[in-house]
Amino acid sequence: MHDPESPAPVPSTNPKPGHGPTGLGLDPRDKPNLIDGRLLIFGSALGCVVLFFIVWGSLRSVQQHVQDSQPQLNWAARAAWYAPAVIRVTLVKPNAANAQYTYNKPRYRDPGLVISEKEEKFILGMADIARNVGFKDPAWRQIIQVEENFTKNNFYAQYLLATISQMQNEPLMAEKAFQKSFDLAPKVIAVRYTDTEGQPIQGLTLDRIEIGCDRVTDDGAALDQRLVLVFPHQTTDKAGRVYLPVYDTTYRPVYLPQVDGYDITYAPDEGWFNLPTRLGVITAVITQIP
Repeated sequence: MHDPESPAPVPSTNPKPGHGPTGLGLDPRDKPNLIDGRLLIFGSALGCVVLFFIVWGSLRSVQQHVQDSQPQLNWAARAAWYAPAVIRVTLVKPNAANAQYTYNKPRYRDPGLVISEKEEKFILGMADIARNVGFKDPAWRQIIQVEENFTKNNFYAQYLLATISQMQNEPLMAEKAFQKSFDLAPKVIAVRYTDTEGQPIQGLTLDRIEIGCDRVTDDGAALDQRLVLVFPHQTTDKAGRVYLPVYDTTYRPVYLPQVDGYDITYAPDEGWFNLPTRLGVITAVITQIP
């Protein structure tokens, strides 16, 4: 009898570390792909760089927008001031005509303008002076300067003093007061006069412009439209514009002048509007020129 043959040895499926085709006991197909790993690292780094530039660009854009919205206003360079068109708005809340909806609720949006009674009285007194046909009389300067604290720190008083100085052929005093006015002014409305081709009209003389700076009562139930700024004796510059310093609120045109022999169309010519930045422009197209 012969002993049965021993079965052939079966290769181990779990070789010891350091043995086998890869030296780690792994199937060659399980070997890590070093190229894919490098691509992943490179892609992540590239994504971080791209994200950095996106964030950096966004921050620069916001910073530039803030600078454009609140520019430093050099009066001597006013013809170059950037003034986008004003924006039509309303202070009336939705459904305000519905008595049931508005019962015991504010009817108007609050534009946020708050000034003291003393300042309001002073401003309204200055506006009455500006409407006076004898405004160019230098005696008005002394009347305006009676309230010294308001005169020094109020953009509207400085503007009227500058206008008087300009009319009295005192250019240095006028330039200084105009600059101070626009340094102090929260907002500025420009009115730009052009022909139908969009070309500016320089040297156009206007008797006055009146702009309402509106408020609402404390409970929002009624409008307060007493605060009207009067800007007398305007003349357009080489950009065809005049410049009106105003409070930060919601505005409406109260008086926009027509000139003998001209036909002027304003936009807007009525209703409420806001300014998109620190400056905004009302357009005035002259469709008939003598």
